Amino acid sequence: MKTKLLCCAMAFVGSLMMTDVYAQQAIVACNGKNYEQGDTLIIGKPASSGYLFMRTVDEQGSLSSVYERDIDGLKVVITSIPGYDKKLYESMGIYTQPEKPLVVMAEGGGKRFCISLNEALTCGNVMSDCMLSSVEGAVDLTPSILYIYALKLYQTPVDEKVVDKYISLCVPEQFKQASADPFALEEMRKTYLATLQQELGKADFSKVFRLKCLSELQQYDMAKECFPLSGFSCTDVKTKQQNDLSKLRYCLWEECAFHFANASLFTSLPVDKTRAKGFYGMREYARVPAYNKPMATLYVYVKFKNQPVKLPEKKIMVFSKGENFDFGWSTLNKEYGKKSLDMDIIRVDGYNDLLPYVEGEVVYNYLGSITL
Repeated sequence: MKTKLLCCAMAFVGSLMMTDVYAQQAIVACNGKNYEQGDTLIIGKPASSGYLFMRTVDEQGSLSSVYERDIDGLKVVITSIPGYDKKLYESMGIYTQPEKPLVVMAEGGGKRFCISLNEALTCGNVMSDCMLSSVEGAVDLTPSILYIYALKLYQTPVDEKVVDKYISLCVPEQFKQASADPFALEEMRKTYLATLQQELGKADFSKVFRLKCLSELQQYDMAKECFPLSGFSCTDVKTKQQNDLSKLRYCLWEECAFHFANASLFTSLPVDKTRAKGFYGMREYARVPAYNKPMATLYVYVKFKNQPVKLPEKKIMVFSKGENFDFGWSTLNKEYGKKSLDMDIIRVDGYNDLLPYVEGEVVYNYLGSITL
């Protein structure tokens, strides 16, 4: 009888130990999410140095660096969360024993991976809150599209000068080369005149366009559940800005200027508290210094207003184009009045990129959206 009771007691203790071990087979990651066996991870883009926090696992269980750079978007399934193993963890760059598991094994695309989950999440090797920003029918705004809508809005006659400007915005290098050859330039003008006329005919003020912007995130507002934004800085705009236009909140992009007419309605980004907490958790884990202000990548969807812009008749200095750098005097409205457009924002999607200024599409660390 005593033997039977002893066996039952040992079995009970063993079951508790097994329960404790099993409880460790889920990782509460730095973004606040639980990751368990069977969950799906989405591989992100490699950093400039590659997938530092991932390893491929061969049939013998040996680890090697991930050399592929085209596996972003690959879905892998967590197959196990191994307990602490000194050799395994050190091979993943973890040299002290953690209180909880940090490494997962995953399979996908015919490969097996070992992933240091928190590190991979904070650098984008693995995506957190993956969502592709899109609005049906929207296309990315370009300087040539801006020019088309400015021509249509102000009913500007199409002459040779207008065609040349359009070509220079569409294919600047080819136009520069063709300018030295009158025969090549004549052919190019014929081709792009037809294209210009076709685009003018298709220009529709109800169409939606997209801009990629950056904005500094202010401290999360717990009461309103949002991140206040600090304006919009368009990442693709490299044009030197005209001071008087900037004071009016117009952004000069090559030939034309644009203005977010209803920007005052988009001064904060709604983000639920769970996701906001994960945002701060990832920054803390990545040891981002306090002086390094968080930046949000914003996809801003807009429509052109079918209303001409009237700029102030303010006197400004105008420099001639060419090698002489001569200057004269004009007015702000004369120089930019028929090249300026107002836009209404209709939607903003916000993403947190711990490594800002990343080129290409940002689809991970989705924060929230504002829609009118």
